[in-house]
Amino acid sequence: MKVRLLINAQKASRPLVQEAISWVRLHHFFALDVHTIYHPSEVETMVQEAADNGINRLIAGGGDGTLNLLVNALMKIEPSRRPEMAILPVGTANDFARAATVPLDPLEALLLAVDGDAAPVDVGSVNERFFLNVASGGFGAQVTAETPPELKALFGGAAYALTGLLKLFDFIPIRGKMRIGEESFEGSAYATAVCNGRQAGGGMLLAPDAKVDDGLFDVVLYTLDDLPIPATLAPPSSPLGWILPYKKIFRASDVEFTPEEGLRQINLDGEPYESEHFHFRIHPGSLRLVLPQNSPLLGA
Repeated sequence: MKVRLLINAQKASRPLVQEAISWVRLHHFFALDVHTIYHPSEVETMVQEAADNGINRLIAGGGDGTLNLLVNALMKIEPSRRPEMAILPVGTANDFARAATVPLDPLEALLLAVDGDAAPVDVGSVNERFFLNVASGGFGAQVTAETPPELKALFGGAAYALTGLLKLFDFIPIRGKMRIGEESFEGSAYATAVCNGRQAGGGMLLAPDAKVDDGLFDVVLYTLDDLPIPATLAPPSSPLGWILPYKKIFRASDVEFTPEEGLRQINLDGEPYESEHFHFRIHPGSLRLVLPQNSPLLGA
């Protein structure tokens, strides 16, 4: 098997990362190839070149944003030529990797990435963009977008919670029309999350039962409106779980949302995306991903 690591340039020079790469090359997997990502615009070309050269597995070295870049590039390659993906989680929050129980130690993660078995997982899309973990709108998207990089560097994932506490009482709920599966309704929500994975925003647990191989989104609404969806108690791991104790979860493979105010921004695995209409679709088993065999995100 031909394996290549594509790693975010800002993370590549970390001593533990360099030690892990050197150990794997010297003692375990001498053919490991490493390419550095200096700018997000390079990723699509790098992934296409890897597929053209018969690379079987690409390791995403970075955070949730790096995963998102690789997923979008991989989904543009026809399935018969699409490389598998593995994860070296060296980002700020690593929300997807943490929920999937991918090791955070670089050497352990790299050994899993080169040795582990890949399983088919679902990928989500909104309009023309893809995402692996969570698409969030409203309060969560604002917090992610407005958390300063300096704060993330200082406090890691906790920076999102600090920003959230500062922004929470100034946030105005977003109104709009939503269709979730066969259900359609109008209403307002403080936060909305279309979840393939379980958590976002530096550890905020949104969809505790989500699986990445069940062919369904877990759609989460933090709302005070009486919508036709059963309410469940929100975990206090999220600031919204303390202020708005009830959230509503619906499972569906197809979701649409049209905000009343027109152009709005959502967050895809940490990356901003704007539109006046959002159509979410699930793509079952479209990516082969290396995860621990007992990962709670795997159901099959």
